[in-house]
Amino acid sequence: MSTSFFSATRLACAALGLMLLAGATAHAADKDLKLEAQLVVGSNDPQTKGTPVSPQVEKKLKRLPLKWGSYYVVSSQQFSVAKDDSKQLLLGGSEMVVKNLGGERVELTLINRGKITQSLRKDQTLVTNVKDENSFVVLRQAD
Repeated sequence: MSTSFFSATRLACAALGLMLLAGATAHAADKDLKLEAQLVVGSNDPQTKGTPVSPQVEKKLKRLPLKWGSYYVVSSQQFSVAKDDSKQLLLGGSEMVVKNLGGERVELTLINRGKITQSLRKDQTLVTNVKDENSFVVLRQAD
């Protein structure tokens, strides 16, 4: 009898542990997203305005079919967005809204331009063109 009681107790503890782990994981997925939005300008000439993009962003931009040799951050904002909440931004005259859909998914709406929905894990970057041919919004999780 003591063996079946021990097995039942062990099973109950394992089930409780899994439920706690599942709850912690669900809670972590619903935390605020800390994001950074950058207005980036591409150029084939040396820029005096702005600072060069980070190596990670440069690598992403160089993989895209863009014709610019260098990229510079001219404006940047860091912010947090709670799950199911939105943040309105203005970067370089471009108005946009970032919504946290939960589970590291965001929706970026460029006012008068359209909407993009994408997963945005720590290692991912969302890049979209803004008004001018050589200007882009780069959205990623802040470090």
